Amino acid sequence: MSDLMRRESRFRSPLASVLQDGEKWMVGFDDMFNRLVSKWEDGFDGFHEYPASNIKRIADDKFRIELAVAGFNKDNLIVEVEDETLIVKGHMSKESKEEREDYLQRGIHSRNFEQRFQLAEHDQLLVATMKNGILEIDVQREMPRPRKHITIPVRNG
Repeated sequence: MSDLMRRESRFRSPLASVLQDGEKWMVGFDDMFNRLVSKWEDGFDGFHEYPASNIKRIADDKFRIELAVAGFNKDNLIVEVEDETLIVKGHMSKESKEEREDYLQRGIHSRNFEQRFQLAEHDQLLVATMKNGILEIDVQREMPRPRKHITIPVRNG
């Protein structure tokens, strides 16, 4: 029975089993593993709660990230890249009591947010555009040039 319980707990948390046996194979990979765990934890913090988002493939090397940001204007939004992570922030100022009382029903919420998207090493942001309450961010993937094979002639001195 105890063996069954152990397998069940490993099934629920595969990361726990990797960490348990990690000392055997992680020598020299500590920093990389810590960054991976940090990205994992940051990536799921508020993942796709608000605002709603889409990622579309426009071409083989071009993508578009769309965020539904109704109620925001371009002055309320910040789009930035930090360590291959695209960060989109939206900040709304507080409404006055008079503005809140004018609504009979309020279904469009505009609250502060921060969304993060992991970019590949060769991804570059092209442009961010607001269209009808949708923030569109175009990303271009530039493939690295293959390294050329060069033969260096050896000369007599």
